[in-house]
Amino acid sequence: MKDSVDLSSLYKPFDRQIQAHTCIERYPLYGGAFGGGKTVWLVNEGIQLSLDYPGNVGYLCRHELPAFRRSVLIELERYIHPAILLQHHQTENYFKIDTRPYTNKDSAPSYIFYGGLGDDKAGLARLTSMTLGWFGIDQADETTETHFNMLAGRLRLMLPKIRYKGLLTCNPAPGWLKQKFIEQKLADHIFIRSLPKDNPYLPPDYEAKLRAIYPSEWVKAMLEGDWNALEGGNFLFPYSKIRSAVNRKLEIADSDVKWVGQDLAREGDDTCVFTLRQGGKVLYTDVWGKTDEMESVGLIQLKMERFGVKPENVNIDDMPSGVGSRLHELKCYVNKIIFGGTAQDPDHYVNIRAEMYDNLRKRFEAGTISIPDDQELIAQLSSIRFKIASDKKLQIISKEDMKRQYHLKSPDKADSLALAFYQPRQYSPSIRWL
Repeated sequence: MKDSVDLSSLYKPFDRQIQAHTCIERYPLYGGAFGGGKTVWLVNEGIQLSLDYPGNVGYLCRHELPAFRRSVLIELERYIHPAILLQHHQTENYFKIDTRPYTNKDSAPSYIFYGGLGDDKAGLARLTSMTLGWFGIDQADETTETHFNMLAGRLRLMLPKIRYKGLLTCNPAPGWLKQKFIEQKLADHIFIRSLPKDNPYLPPDYEAKLRAIYPSEWVKAMLEGDWNALEGGNFLFPYSKIRSAVNRKLEIADSDVKWVGQDLAREGDDTCVFTLRQGGKVLYTDVWGKTDEMESVGLIQLKMERFGVKPENVNIDDMPSGVGSRLHELKCYVNKIIFGGTAQDPDHYVNIRAEMYDNLRKRFEAGTISIPDDQELIAQLSSIRFKIASDKKLQIISKEDMKRQYHLKSPDKADSLALAFYQPRQYSPSIRWL
């Protein structure tokens, strides 16, 4: 009988969690605030799916594996009942679940694999050959729609009467989740909001203490579940302005010059991004992985020739790759842009990167830019943060700080876009003694 293992001894869901457990939609997004019991719901739904369908295979993840180990893995180990745990393989990152105590018959074991999406190369390589019955992404607002789509494409495990599930948790933030679950309300997708006040297991003063220290936009977003609260604050681009720019119809005149922004990979999972625009419209974007200097030089030259772009209209992030310097050696005089260099308007901007991004912001505010419907680009633009330095100059949070403090991927597409719309000072070299 199914009650031969008393799972309720470890987990007693409250009303909002029950609503998420019993929804019929394939893709439930649960949470939308701090303290809503998101991770606990996620791991217990994964365990239940493993028991309901013997032989099931699930993948539980977060954007970064270290963050997963510090949070989700702890809850997973806590809630897997000892009677159903056959093995925890800590090298291969999976739990083997014994379904027999639950089904009370000789049934096949199920597997819960786990890993990271943004930094776990071994896990991602394994995913490409996996067939899943369910997956779960904790804090899905940290990752990209590309990762979600990849996992959704793995839901094809053939089991009798299987119910496929793509489980997600989140906090409110501009980006692809808001578009997909809040604005579009797609079929087979559902958002189930759970606030601190819905969770009876929190300390009585949990919410009051957070309200005392959080800024107002964080109170609205993280305690009250307001998806629009972080549209302002220290995010440079209002999400509504980004969405309005997607596939905006802009006329391109023959006299409009073609410009290119080339961002180059620096480390890890960074990418090289080539963005071509004419006037205010992005015409073409290409992405490739980190390559050696000469290969990038060759790719850039081929694209310049293909689209008829003059070197003086190509802006390249030249630190630390040196690709721009190599192009100069080949007498291809592109504009070498050093993000940390002195801005054209040093009275208002800490560096070129701040000036470059604020110029781009003005385009979005004025409605003079058209971008492709690229969810990764939209999410990256939504994540760009600013601060005002002590000398009252605008500063953009660096790539390194975005990774370290906010656990975000390097905004390579956003940087490439900003480069494409930046017009640096140009100097005509001359030899004065001739």
